[in-house]
Amino acid sequence: HPPITPAKAVDPQSIADPTHRKIYTLVVKHYLACCSRDAVGRETEITLRIASEEFAAKGLMILEKNWLDIYQPWEKWYTGQGELPRARIGSRIVPTSLAVSAGQTSPPQLISEVELIALMDRNGIGTDATIAQHITTIMDRNYAE
Repeated sequence: HPPITPAKAVDPQSIADPTHRKIYTLVVKHYLACCSRDAVGRETEITLRIASEEFAAKGLMILEKNWLDIYQPWEKWYTGQGELPRARIGSRIVPTSLAVSAGQTSPPQLISEVELIALMDRNGIGTDATIAQHITTIMDRNYAE
């Protein structure tokens, strides 16, 4: 359904009550965002080569923010992997900083037998006759509890 339509232009600073000011600002920004163009972006993977090392990053490359510019701070386009700089295939990127972080990998969390059977079934591993043997081997190797 259509958004609430502001009937009169008002300077938000002229609204004395802070709650009323915030509501007015939200209504106006929501209305304008609904009338704006869609945001345009791509989930992208970037591979960087620095000397002989190769680094990969996955994330969102926003090409046009459009309504997102208007509706800040209430809405962000987020894929969970971060925003990447706009780049063309084969272009050169100059990093603004480089950092090396110390750390170590850790094994994935152990899964239960029920979760294991569900994963095996979903991925077509084993048959009714062989699942028990697969699970015994997995349990013997402490891959699952």
